[in-house]
Amino acid sequence: MKHSLFLLILFLTLNSFQGLETSQAEKQIHPFDINDYSWLVGSWKGDGFGGISEEIWSKSENGVMMGMYRHLKDDKLVFYEFLILDKTGLRLKHFHPDLKGWEEKNETTFFQMIDYSPTKIEMKGLIFEKKTDNLMEIRLKLNRNGKVETEVFTMSRQK
Repeated sequence: MKHSLFLLILFLTLNSFQGLETSQAEKQIHPFDINDYSWLVGSWKGDGFGGISEEIWSKSENGVMMGMYRHLKDDKLVFYEFLILDKTGLRLKHFHPDLKGWEEKNETTFFQMIDYSPTKIEMKGLIFEKKTDNLMEIRLKLNRNGKVETEVFTMSRQK
């Protein structure tokens, strides 16, 4: 019985490592290509932070996509973001409604690339996931009062 249990655990352990190796091999075979995320291009509108979120993404140029975001709450502009997405992850700068920056002049907020597939971009603290051609979900991890929470944005493509 102990021998069978040991073999089962060994099999499951080796099998899980094999899955990791396959995943790494797939990444080498299919390296990150920004053009795989052309589904982001266009105008999106949804919820988040108790208000309205709007996001616009341009076509990629030289391996980089550019985006803009604005957040409205109670019909008032709360903030803007300027976004850059590439193989390393997503960099952004926040701006108050009067365009005064939140970050220092030469600083950005950076979400490092962790994993990717044709319908999902996973970065440290941020995930973009295509649900359908006209629906995506953005999940942002935030530290609120010493507690990590996830803000979910359900975004619909605007025509």
